[in-house]
Amino acid sequence: MIFTATKPFKKLTRTASLVLVCLAISACSTAPKSNTQHLVSHAYSPFAYKQTELEKLVQWDVEGKIAVTSLNGKHNSGLLTWRQRSSYFDLLINGPLGSGQLHVEGTPGLVIATSSEGQVEAESTEALFKQEFGWQFPMQELSYWARGIPQPNIKANITYNSEGEAATIEQGDWRVTYLSYSKVTGLPMPNKIEIVGTDIRLVLVLKSWFNLFPFPRLNPNFTPMPNSQ
Repeated sequence: MIFTATKPFKKLTRTASLVLVCLAISACSTAPKSNTQHLVSHAYSPFAYKQTELEKLVQWDVEGKIAVTSLNGKHNSGLLTWRQRSSYFDLLINGPLGSGQLHVEGTPGLVIATSSEGQVEAESTEALFKQEFGWQFPMQELSYWARGIPQPNIKANITYNSEGEAATIEQGDWRVTYLSYSKVTGLPMPNKIEIVGTDIRLVLVLKSWFNLFPFPRLNPNFTPMPNSQ
């Protein structure tokens, strides 16, 4: 059936369309959660799904390497084993960084580091590394960055690659760059990460992820976007 709209109907339609456009723009501007600014709109949906899933993780094990370069030019590196069990973490670093071996374990409010030179305690990993090495180690943020997601409830700027994974995350004085990902039972997890702060540059190579619980579900609705470049 074909009909011709009357002038009042056309005017009402135009008004309603303007209202809908304004509402749509408003909804798009408030879509990101936790003050997170998503700079590539097409990647927001798959990334939001992954972030929700990875925030549920209460445990994981990962093995790899860590390299540290401070502003004074000193460079250290070592092998890394990281066990996370809810709020408890256990870091074992073998190599020059730990003078042979450095074992750091902690829960909120207490961190203990053991090396060949003895044992020290602090209220946080950040305080301990500042005290012993003279540079910041962003442990609280790292427990999220290592999963490829920002720390919740802290403003972040994020860019994405064509697969909908984080390419960079900026939070506070830190810039995190994801250089590569690897598949963990089909799920992309960070493989090589560069973390740059005001007084330190960290490079993490996370070779082996295992014991993830609960294991994140793959997004059944995600189709990788073609490269826009």
